[in-house]
Amino acid sequence: MKMKLFLAAMLTIISAATAFGATSRAGVVTVDVDLLVQEKGKEVKLWLPYPVTDANQTITGISVTGDYAESGVYTDRANGTPILYARWKSDATSRKLSFTVAADRQEVIRRSSPKKEAAWDPADYRKYLAPTSLGPVDGEVKKLADSITTGKKTVLEKARAIYDWTCEHTYRDPNTKGCGKGDVCVLL
Repeated sequence: MKMKLFLAAMLTIISAATAFGATSRAGVVTVDVDLLVQEKGKEVKLWLPYPVTDANQTITGISVTGDYAESGVYTDRANGTPILYARWKSDATSRKLSFTVAADRQEVIRRSSPKKEAAWDPADYRKYLAPTSLGPVDGEVKKLADSITTGKKTVLEKARAIYDWTCEHTYRDPNTKGCGKGDVCVLL
């Protein structure tokens, strides 16, 4: 009987710790875009990340409005990532889009990492680590990455060093119209 009470108490404590250890946030996010000043006299295209429901978040209330000529949600062939796409004709006198989603996100907490790094084969991650036209992995980019990760032994240590460097050395200027093309070499 004492064992049953003990187990019941432990299960209650564990359940409570799980329920209260991680928090959730809910809210509505609206992205308003006005592209009138972009490429006057030319066709304009816009791509925005499109959120999806998964094990840690629920997405509802999606609304897309605007004066675009064409729009749709497309899936990236390589990774299966959904993308909201909109296009305005070259003679558009207004180029506005409003994208609203309601999100309920559960915080994910991983308090422990393995003591020893698991063996990994770079070939398993080749497609994720491959260069792109705007994100090369050689030249100045490799030189900087090597300098940031000097002395780091594990993949986790190296990833953390690059993450920390990025947080310390980059910023977003809210007064900048748009975010550019994502050209890594220009950013460096």
